[in-house]
Amino acid sequence: MRPLLIIPAIDLADGHCARNILGEPGTEKLYAEMADHPVEVAQLWRRENAKCIHVTDTDSFAGRDDDATLQQVVAMQKSVDIPVEFVTFQAKLDVVRMLLQAGVYRVVVNITAWTDPEGVAELVHSVGSSRVIFGLRSHEATVDLGEGVGMVDDEAYIARVRELGGRRIIYTERDWEGALSGEDMDTVRRVCDAAGSQIKVTMAGGIASPQQLWDLQEHAPKNVDSVVIGRALYENRFPCQRIWRAVEAKLEPEIHAHAQEIQQQSSISDLKKP
Repeated sequence: MRPLLIIPAIDLADGHCARNILGEPGTEKLYAEMADHPVEVAQLWRRENAKCIHVTDTDSFAGRDDDATLQQVVAMQKSVDIPVEFVTFQAKLDVVRMLLQAGVYRVVVNITAWTDPEGVAELVHSVGSSRVIFGLRSHEATVDLGEGVGMVDDEAYIARVRELGGRRIIYTERDWEGALSGEDMDTVRRVCDAAGSQIKVTMAGGIASPQQLWDLQEHAPKNVDSVVIGRALYENRFPCQRIWRAVEAKLEPEIHAHAQEIQQQSSISDLKKP
């Protein structure tokens, strides 16, 4: 069974985490405080051996001001030694360029693939296809690109990605998000067939258990190499997490006591500091 890279998800709203990690007894205070400190959540996932972190700007998708969230994702990237991939719904590429220049490793574009294809193609060419990737939040095989564009067939969108020089998509079906229902393999195969061998696919949403993850590893086409998991990780649905949380329960006082002395990127900062 080939391995898939597991990418923890962090949803940001007004610069704060939308989910809070459930901890073992002894860690309740630590995790409750972390929800207001996205940098610490990013550092926690890194300590638990994440190789990439997936951050979503929920404000932009809801049409809200997202300045606080944009500032947080830059701080999060600076705090860890692994790529942060940032999903944001921006109508103009200026914000995307700013984030990349500020150091965010990877930014996911969506609507601009349709409204400014030449600009997106130039950006992919200038910074590389590993730093500019494409997000598809689909429902019934269509992607809603908002006012001015509307609904686009997801396979047509994937064809556009190929035309623009894209080499990776992140795909989710709206019905999977937070549902813990698993991913529909017919949909996974259809999307991967449309992507072809040149485009790598990250699947997102729906995974609730090790068995569902193993099923995806076993049956997904070869161009699927990673999976974004949110709710299931926050609810400790994987056996290894019980070990991590038990260790963190014992270390919590030490983490707080020595936070200012520990300067490694993967340490947890002092949440009690005013």
